[in-house]
Amino acid sequence: MNQPAVFSPTRFFAITFLVTWGCWFAAPHLGDAEAGDGTFVLLMLAGLLTPFATALHLTLTSRSGAMKSAFFEKLLDVRLIRPGILALFLLLFPASMVVSILVSTAFGLSLDQFALADGFSFSVGSVPTFLLLILAACFEELGWRGYGVESLGGRRSYFAATAIFGVLWSLWHLPMFFIPGSYQAELLEKDLLLALNFFVGIVPLAFIISWFCKKNGGSILGAVLVHAIVNFTQEFLQVSPWTKVIQTGVLVVMAAAFVMADPEVFFGASEGPERIAEVAGPKGLPR
Repeated sequence: MNQPAVFSPTRFFAITFLVTWGCWFAAPHLGDAEAGDGTFVLLMLAGLLTPFATALHLTLTSRSGAMKSAFFEKLLDVRLIRPGILALFLLLFPASMVVSILVSTAFGLSLDQFALADGFSFSVGSVPTFLLLILAACFEELGWRGYGVESLGGRRSYFAATAIFGVLWSLWHLPMFFIPGSYQAELLEKDLLLALNFFVGIVPLAFIISWFCKKNGGSILGAVLVHAIVNFTQEFLQVSPWTKVIQTGVLVVMAAAFVMADPEVFFGASEGPERIAEVAGPKGLPR
């Protein structure tokens, strides 16, 4: 018998944090981060895979056919993605970087930041950074948008669910600051304020991606594409890490603009546990 969708945010985030943190804190101690040996790489990839693996496990073990159908529909149906909105995001994040660089010149930074980067700004062991950026976008969003954000809904508004998720998403990265060679470790080594900016900058990004998902039928694939755009935008130019502090301010303005321009998205009816069955169409698929 098909059961109504029941999410377990406590279980999802507890498993995700415990496994990811366990793998990532252990990785540089059980393996060789500088050499990028097999043990180190496997632990790093296991931690990265955890949000998706947890979301998939909780979805498949659920008795709700509607939850399972909705998950795979959002993951596989490319028709959910609206090309116009995707095109907007293809321009939006590069534009935020351009604006940030221009503003940074008022603080003495150079326009040389528009030069193409010679390579990636970080590395994690032997894992190619290009591949790591893609895997991060895939495995994170398969978990976050496949289960995490939605699980925080229910009686909460989408705004409140996104705000809670933004903080949790930020904290999830904490062990990366102790992984030699990682982007986060490089920031901490340069200045504590740069590390704090990383945590803060994730929250408005959560709101921006949430708006995109809502406008694209909750498409997980769409969220993966946007996350990948963000990742590669950060690496495309020779941008000072202090310019990225300015970019955080730009992202806050962008997020506020989305919330104020489209309040129905964030303060309308939630699509959390009590809403999945209501919005499911034939065969349990979202209408």
